Amino acid sequence: MIIPSHVQIEVVNGMCTSRCTMCSYKEWRRKPHIMDNNAFRRVLEWFVPYQDQVEYVSMQGWGEPLLDKSLPEKVQIAKEMGFRGVGFATNATELDETMSRRLLEVGLDSVICGIDGIRKETHESIRRGTNFDQIVANVKGFIRMRNETNGHTRVVIRLIRQKANVDEWPEFREYWLSQLDPARGDDVFVFDIHNCAGSIEDYDEFDVNPDVELATVCEELTKRIMILSNGDVAFCNADINGFYDLGSALDTDPLKIFNNETFNRVRRAMAEGRIQELEHCKECTIPRSRDLKKVER
Repeated sequence: MIIPSHVQIEVVNGMCTSRCTMCSYKEWRRKPHIMDNNAFRRVLEWFVPYQDQVEYVSMQGWGEPLLDKSLPEKVQIAKEMGFRGVGFATNATELDETMSRRLLEVGLDSVICGIDGIRKETHESIRRGTNFDQIVANVKGFIRMRNETNGHTRVVIRLIRQKANVDEWPEFREYWLSQLDPARGDDVFVFDIHNCAGSIEDYDEFDVNPDVELATVCEELTKRIMILSNGDVAFCNADINGFYDLGSALDTDPLKIFNNETFNRVRRAMAEGRIQELEHCKECTIPRSRDLKKVER
């Protein structure tokens, strides 16, 4: 049986404080929803017997996770259940002093903060509706509070590289490295924009690596399980609205779903070099972006 090393649980669906140019929000069809704490606990309970193999529990999906004001309680639940690598990715608009304190107090392991430019105009042209100065202040405030309280939370600053900001990456990386603490595992990395299995409108206008070949195997299908806010198991983290009716982790062991014939059929096709036969995978650029991330520093 394949046990994923990464359990991703979408705590907020369909609600966000930004309208990013590279996001698939225009394709969101599911009803906006926040997962309650009981459902979150129920999902995680399935993975308790496999904790040694689960390296990460992340709490994000198609929405801004900090719109779930009970997110610190979910972090605490996961930590009390014995999971490691508990974290989430955020646009940091809601990472104010109160939320920062609550997250640090419950022992958050990591947070990925999305900032998409070293300059205000660049970031705000990409992450529309956000305030660059406030976001930078929020992130720096979190780092300062973490340091003052001797917290262990790892802070990662992530830039989604695209045509609008590709020239800013070297300066961006140098600046944010100067703000972080490598002794705590802090880092800065770049992740090239991807087409989210073809759901990003006008993707070619953003892509900075059109000549790089697509990957023939996607690690997501063996390393990460994605569970939506209503408990449904998604096919992958590009599965915005549900490619298949796979079942719910609220009443069925998600590992049985993750090892069912739908997943195994796709894994076999990839292993045999037949990715072009797979409707949702053949043109997806997520694996390419992950491969480029491994070599880009």
